[in-house]
Amino acid sequence: MENHKNWTKIKESLTYASEVREKLISLSAKLTVAILNKQKSEDISNTDLAMKAQVSEKSIVNLTKVDDVPSIEVLIKLALALDIEINIV
Repeated sequence: MENHKNWTKIKESLTYASEVREKLISLSAKLTVAILNKQKSEDISNTDLAMKAQVSEKSIVNLTKVDDVPSIEVLIKLALALDIEINIV
């Protein structure tokens, strides 16, 4: 019976971890779209945005890759550089 309790705890933590990961990806995707839209609307080059946000140019190029989830730190730096307001609801 002890093994069952341990496995139940493991399954619960996996479910929680996957739920957190899902929310992180969703939030990252929304922020990425906002960043790319603002960059395009203001006609800011990757080089200029990278310098302003103090991130690598590769970080900005990677935003367009489907299989890459950017770090929250990079997204926040880019959002701040573009004066994008971040509201948590």
